[in-house]
Amino acid sequence: MKIVQIAAFAACLAVAPLAHAQAPDTQNSKAVQEIVDFRNRYIAAEENRDGAYMEKIFADDFYALNPQGQLLDKPHQIANLLRPERTLKLDPPTEIQVHFHGDTVILWERVMVHGTDKGKPFGGDFRFSRVFVKDHGEWKVVLAQGAPVSAPAAEAK
Repeated sequence: MKIVQIAAFAACLAVAPLAHAQAPDTQNSKAVQEIVDFRNRYIAAEENRDGAYMEKIFADDFYALNPQGQLLDKPHQIANLLRPERTLKLDPPTEIQVHFHGDTVILWERVMVHGTDKGKPFGGDFRFSRVFVKDHGEWKVVLAQGAPVSAPAAEAK
């Protein structure tokens, strides 16, 4: 009987993280939706070159680590996103996870990125980590980091 209890407990531990990653906790669904809505407004501001909104929502100590390995502070990230020779479009995320840590939220997502820079196309399948902090009742973006999703490694023979 003890082995069955241990096995059941282990199964619960294994399933809990999967359930959390698949669907938000119903108690937090309103909070998760608030973060997803904030994320969507943030991405729309980047796509539409809304510098005033980015200025408002990027924390003063904001940093972006882009897929090229460049670390950009708030003024440089906004300037980069406002360049007229650069276009950006993100498809809706195919995966998204939201984790709350007090007034800090970590959001992970997987999205297809499409864009051009000086006439050259860029994009592909990317994973992004985004950190948001509630400051005086308003959400701020503190960190954005993106990396291309690598192709699955061939099975070793």
